[in-house]
Amino acid sequence: MKDAYKRGLGSWLIALFVVAIVLPYIGSVRDWSTIFKVVFMYFIVNGGFALGFGYAIRRRGFRFYWIFAQFLVFALLSNYLFSLVNESYGYYLAFLYLILTCFTFFANTDDDPDENEFPVDGGYQDL
Repeated sequence: MKDAYKRGLGSWLIALFVVAIVLPYIGSVRDWSTIFKVVFMYFIVNGGFALGFGYAIRRRGFRFYWIFAQFLVFALLSNYLFSLVNESYGYYLAFLYLILTCFTFFANTDDDPDENEFPVDGGYQDL
């Protein structure tokens, strides 16, 4: 775990806490419209964080189970326990964050060893 914090996991977890708990709390306290909260805070900010977090999990070598962190924190704490987000769409947003995190975790293949191999469609005549 000490090695994971050296790679920057601590800063990602602090950002996860801010995005998944503090921002929904601010949105519930302030008199913002539901459209603004859903579009700006939940889709743009939290969705962007989910994309960046999935990329960081793969690039920095964090454990696979960190993919479920934002999904669980948002669904269980912000939605179920504290009721900061409306339940009619809160669980769907949490599932969206899981999908976005998985998307960037599995889609980032530029560091795979088989990425730089030669194509064998026409054979090896010119090698």
